[in-house]
Amino acid sequence: MIRTEIYGFEAFEKLAATWPEIANLDPAATPFQTLEWQRTWFKHFGSGKKPLIWTAWSGHDLVALMPFVKVRSPWRALRPMGCGPSDYLQPIVRPGFEDAAAAALAEFLVDESRKRLVDVHQLRETLPLAAALAEIAPEAKAFEQATCLVLELPDTYEAYLKELGKSLRYDVKKLEKPPFTDSRARVTPVGASDAVAGVDFFFEAHKKRWSKRGLPGAFLGSKIRDFHREWAVLAAEREWLWMSRLELEGKPVGAIYAMRKGGTCFFYQSGFDPAHSAISPGTLLVASTIRRAIEEGLSQFDFLRGDEPYKRRWKPQSSYRNLRIMLGSDGVLPKLGERWNRAAFKLESKVRARFEGKGLR
Repeated sequence: MIRTEIYGFEAFEKLAATWPEIANLDPAATPFQTLEWQRTWFKHFGSGKKPLIWTAWSGHDLVALMPFVKVRSPWRALRPMGCGPSDYLQPIVRPGFEDAAAAALAEFLVDESRKRLVDVHQLRETLPLAAALAEIAPEAKAFEQATCLVLELPDTYEAYLKELGKSLRYDVKKLEKPPFTDSRARVTPVGASDAVAGVDFFFEAHKKRWSKRGLPGAFLGSKIRDFHREWAVLAAEREWLWMSRLELEGKPVGAIYAMRKGGTCFFYQSGFDPAHSAISPGTLLVASTIRRAIEEGLSQFDFLRGDEPYKRRWKPQSSYRNLRIMLGSDGVLPKLGERWNRAAFKLESKVRARFEGKGLR
């Protein structure tokens, strides 16, 4: 029998042993569900928010959890912890308890929606929680928040290259030609000892890429930068960080920010100096990371949110929708919050469609 408990500020300490265990057991878990990511997020973005960790137990065994935060301004709301930099926000569940945990969590969220706006973000449509919410609360407002493309990796890198289009395959094969074969260029991984320096260069390269379009990029502000600096060190120490630099003539000209969890590599972001676009730095960094994933026996390469044309060139076989689901009471403020959030999301979607990912060189 599943029972649920709610934790507050002491949750991270209380669940320090069991949270990582469940995250390692759940095949659907991503870096965004780890204790390290969520705790770091709350440290940098939790001001004015109250943590609420939903947990489900079978006897004395923790079988599921999902972290949330309560906010009070300008209206009372409950949102998943990690909103913003997290591409997936979902419960982590011990195998065998997926449906029961989803049903219990859906009931909890519906009950919360009688007191405040419940605003669930980045929930993959194929997860049991999405179906459970649709069944128990058919009146809930659900809409597509993002599309995530996933590449199922073959056994060998050579087999994968055969699946690519001619032009992309030509670019990728630059890794097998000068200046890479004569050591004037190379792709080097970032480790725990240089994680902060690696992230700082990534910020610089990412900014240069976006500045060419007259935009600031995705890492504007000290909070988001400090968050990623701290997370990168933690991830590197646990061998989750797959950040690499592309160096030309001893000078870094591009970087890729990826992460590994279980059998999946997650491509988070990239950046490069447009002055070196002739060697296709963005393309070569992605190719190098896919090659590494195949060689290390991973089964998937997840491009995360954003259905940009350049991602389609890599021949991902699967396309998943991430949903945003809102449940609210009939109060004036919750309804106002729902309408405001929907309008803000529509504007954000238009901006993304206009500016993001037209190409990756």
